[in-house]
Amino acid sequence: MTEPDRRTLQRYLDRPVDDLMAELELYDSTSRGAASKDLAGVWSKVAGPLRQRLCVEWDYCKVRENPRLDDDLELAVVVVAVLSEPVLQLPIPADRLLLAAIVVKRGLDVFCGCP
Repeated sequence: MTEPDRRTLQRYLDRPVDDLMAELELYDSTSRGAASKDLAGVWSKVAGPLRQRLCVEWDYCKVRENPRLDDDLELAVVVVAVLSEPVLQLPIPADRLLLAAIVVKRGLDVFCGCP
């Protein structure tokens, strides 16, 4: 990951999750406009593929024990890598740095249902 990408990721991590969710909405052309403010609807379009990649294929609940993943920025960097290799196909063309920040801020343990 490039240094500018790391800085962007840190800026995302420094923002409230609601702001990140609002930014995610901008990637979905079908939800733009005053009539649609259903951020959960936009999230629901990407949550399934993200859960499949992060929770099932990567098996986050097992790899979370790596001490390196205790730092949110390092965890987000790894999440971006996991989402990128092979590139995850999503129903909307969302920025993977933004998605990684959202799942980290919302909590991967909760997202993946880890015991």
